[in-house]
Amino acid sequence: MLLSVVTSKFDFNKFGLILSKYSYQVKKNDILAGIIIGIESNYALVDLGLDQICFLPIEELAIHLTVDPQKLLNINFVGEFFILNITKNQSRIIISLKRIESIYLWNRLRQLDFTNITIYAKIKKSLGKGKLINFNGLVFFVLNSNIPKYYLRGNNKNLFIPFKFLEVKDSYHVAHTNSKLAIFSKVGRNLTIGSSYLGTITSIKDFGIFVNITGIKCLLHISEISQKEGKLIKLSSLYKLGDQILLKIIYKDTERGRISVTL
Repeated sequence: MLLSVVTSKFDFNKFGLILSKYSYQVKKNDILAGIIIGIESNYALVDLGLDQICFLPIEELAIHLTVDPQKLLNINFVGEFFILNITKNQSRIIISLKRIESIYLWNRLRQLDFTNITIYAKIKKSLGKGKLINFNGLVFFVLNSNIPKYYLRGNNKNLFIPFKFLEVKDSYHVAHTNSKLAIFSKVGRNLTIGSSYLGTITSIKDFGIFVNITGIKCLLHISEISQKEGKLIKLSSLYKLGDQILLKIIYKDTERGRISVTL
């Protein structure tokens, strides 16, 4: 829904004059300068230089409201406001400061070399087959399969968990993250190819055994066991969950966070 721009009601907004001159029509997701001209219990009234006053809901003030919202609002506060919604009959324009803060935080994130950094974030809530995590006010999605099981057990909402970025999409302000890869990047560097370590069996499959070595899941493929035994064997007849065995690392995949071992 579009709205025509009229001359701003406050002197500083020369931008409103420019918009009016070129007949620009305001729409959702635009960012305009404005001034708070009134404060109610659940919202503030803001003049953006349009032909009607805009509404700033209390919940759109900031990402994290740590103080009384009323203390953050001041008459004559000047700033940039995000056009969140324009109702169908153009009777109300909803704006946001929280979205401006989110855009600022996202731009700060994009200045980092996100492919090589590890972030520490809290689980915010469950969503389908994954979790939403909170990192400095930004919310990202991570699949449950990319989070170690011990982080999924119980209530870990107050626990900071390491994550690495898998993909960042600027156009949608979306990022996919992986906790297992972050832990692998931190701990896996201490596991060197050719060295032997004591591991604990966590899972037995037809194709091999998964073993935990210092928090990293490693695969002992059945072919490595068969070569040692000299024949095809049933893995469950040789091993059981919780057994500890000495293994040698023979392969590391740092991009996918995988390690292969042998006896």
